[in-house]
Amino acid sequence: MQHGHVSVLHTEVLALLAPRPGETVLDCTLGLGGHATTFLNVTAPDGLLIGLDADSVNLTEARKRLQPYGSRLETHCMNFRDALTVLTHPVDIVFADLGLSSPHLDDPERGFTFRTNAPLDMRYDRSTGESAAELLLSSSVEQITKVLREFGEIQRSHQLAKELHLHFHSDTRSLSDWKTDDVVQCVEKVFTYRAPKVLPQVFQALRIAVNDELGAVTSLLDTLPRLLNPGGRVGIISYHSLEDRLVKHAFRTLSTPEIDERTGQVSTAASWELVTRKAVTPSAQELEGNPRSRSAKFRVLRRVPRA
Repeated sequence: MQHGHVSVLHTEVLALLAPRPGETVLDCTLGLGGHATTFLNVTAPDGLLIGLDADSVNLTEARKRLQPYGSRLETHCMNFRDALTVLTHPVDIVFADLGLSSPHLDDPERGFTFRTNAPLDMRYDRSTGESAAELLLSSSVEQITKVLREFGEIQRSHQLAKELHLHFHSDTRSLSDWKTDDVVQCVEKVFTYRAPKVLPQVFQALRIAVNDELGAVTSLLDTLPRLLNPGGRVGIISYHSLEDRLVKHAFRTLSTPEIDERTGQVSTAASWELVTRKAVTPSAQELEGNPRSRSAKFRVLRRVPRA
């Protein structure tokens, strides 16, 4: 998504996905429409962009910004894991810029950041699912430990889970009264002077769990063969190792030919090919202008055209 109203890896996305006039693009994370604007410009005069976003606030803003493109834009308020449900035919480009958009970080009321005391929510789509507060109130110590360990890769995750469980179960306040500071206090109690380094991991872990982010990415990767035309390209920008690992593994699997166990020869050629052998990262110039892009990794895969 967009960070500070700047499209991450803008030049690299354009060069590696190489959109052409008349092509159809599925933008899985429309955000504020930064990348979408580029796709719509390059696929003119008759290319189509189908934009998805689980956040209705982002989607409303993006629709305003992209209004000049008229019928060349189609938008849906939904998680990209369900992309197949709105496609009538495969597309030429699938693009996803995972992670948080600027409005999520800059609006303290969303509860995504530990830097401001705010309602402990963290949902992209606030019309459905459990908030972070509800998750902590409904989870056991073991369940919280698993979230912290698997999604935040946090050391002493069990100790922190016990502290969070005790804190959230020893108070009968109403749901709306639980704040981000409640989590911050628990992290500071367990990690003391190291808390500032651990807090981003804790908030990441809770956010991933609340939105089932890894499940959504897995669903998208699993449906790629049904989403893309032959010759089509898929590009995904991820922001932490858990997501990037899923993308890297899926891309490698799709682009690996079948080998005959008896002869060791290729029995079935791969129908996909890697465009990026290793992840593309932001240039020094981009990092200077947009520090939020520092952890971005971009991978691209192409479906081999039919012979």
